[in-house]
Amino acid sequence: MERKYQEGVTVGELCRMIGRHLWAVILASIVFAAAFTLLFAFVINPLGREYSMQFYLTYPASDTLKYPDGSAFSYREFTSYEALAAAKASDERFGSIDIDKMVKEDDVSVTAEFVTTADGYTQTGNYTIAVQGKYFSSRETAQAFIRALAQTAVDNVKEKAASIGYSIDADVFTEASFEDRLSLLSEERDSILAAYDEWIAEYRAGYSVGGKTLSAYRAEAAVACGESVIESLRNELTTRGYVSLDEMEGRIAELKREQVLNEEKIEALRETIGSMSATVGSDSAIAEMIAELVVRNVQIESEIASLTEANITAFDARVNAQYERLQACAETVQAVSVALYEQETAVHFATYRAVISGDTNLAVAAVAGLILGFIIVSIIVCSREYKRSVQAAREDASSGKDAANEKDARA
Repeated sequence: MERKYQEGVTVGELCRMIGRHLWAVILASIVFAAAFTLLFAFVINPLGREYSMQFYLTYPASDTLKYPDGSAFSYREFTSYEALAAAKASDERFGSIDIDKMVKEDDVSVTAEFVTTADGYTQTGNYTIAVQGKYFSSRETAQAFIRALAQTAVDNVKEKAASIGYSIDADVFTEASFEDRLSLLSEERDSILAAYDEWIAEYRAGYSVGGKTLSAYRAEAAVACGESVIESLRNELTTRGYVSLDEMEGRIAELKREQVLNEEKIEALRETIGSMSATVGSDSAIAEMIAELVVRNVQIESEIASLTEANITAFDARVNAQYERLQACAETVQAVSVALYEQETAVHFATYRAVISGDTNLAVAAVAGLILGFIIVSIIVCSREYKRSVQAAREDASSGKDAANEKDARA
C-alpha cells in the first residue's frame, strides 16, 4: 500500500524542534543581541545622536545686547563660520571636524531663551548650543567643542573692550588750533569721567579693580583732569588771542590792519557827529560805536604785545602738559575698563556634561536584539529541522514503496 506524506507542521512540532536545540538557540540569540547592541552603540546611535549644552553669557551691560564698542550683539554669532573656525583651531582634538559640512548641513545650532515683558520679548542671556554627534569621537570631545564655541563670544567681548580708546590722537591734537585743542581736552575729560560714572552706576563706587575702587579712580581723574585748568587756559586764549608760531606774523599783520581800519572808522564817525544836526539818540549811538572801536583797538594792542614767541611757546607747553595728563587718565580708564571686562565676562554652563538626545537606549536595544535574535535563530533551526523531517519522511515513503513492489514481484 502506498504511504502519502502531507507537508506541514504544528506549533507543538515547532516547539519540539526548538526544544531539541534550545541551548544552541539561546546562545546564538545572546550573540546576536550583543552584536545588535554594539551596532547601536557604535554605528546607529552616533549617527543620530545630538549633544547640547545650556549656558548663561554675562558681561558688563550685556542686557543692552551690544558689544563694548557699541556694535550689535547677536546670539547667532555663536555658530557662525568664524566662531566654528576659531573653536576648531583652539584644540588639536577638533582637527578632524569638518566645519564646512557642519554649516552646510545645519548640524550645529543655537537657540536663545526669551521672556515676555511689557515691551514684547526680551532675551534672558541663556543660550543652548547643539551639535550632531557624528562629528565627534566621544561625548567629552563634543562638550569641549561646545564650550570652545561659547568661549569665542567671551573672547569677542574682551577683544572689543580692549579696542575702546579714550585718548586723543596725537597727530590730530598737534594739527589743531589752540581753541580746538582746548575743546578736545574738555571732551576727553568729560568722556573719562562719564566712563567711571557708568561703571559706578552699574556696579558700585566701592567695586575694586586692580586693588583700587572705582570711586578712587574717578577722584584721581577729576583732580588730574581738572576743568578749572582747561577753563583758565581758555580764558587766557580769549584774552590774548594766541596762535601757532607759524601763524604769529600773519596774525600780527592782520591785527595792525584791523587797528588802522578802526582808527579810520573812529575819525569818520567823529566827523559825522560834527557835521550832523543834533538829533535825540543819534549822538549817543555813534558815540557808543566809537567807544566799541576804541576798546577793540586797546584789545588789539594787548594781543599784539602778547603775540611773542616766548608767550606762545609757554602757552603751548601748558596746553601740552594738560594733554599729557589727560592722556595718562585715558590710559588708566582704558586699563580699568579692560580689567573690568576681564573680571565680569564669563559663560556659566547649566551642566558640566553635554546632554545627549536622539539615542536608542542600549538596554532596550539589547532586549530587542535578544527577542529578534531568538526569532531569527528559531526560524533557522525550525527550517532546518523541518527540511530534515520532510526528507526523512520522503525517504521512508520511498523505502515502503520499494518494499511493496518487491513483495508484489515475489508473489
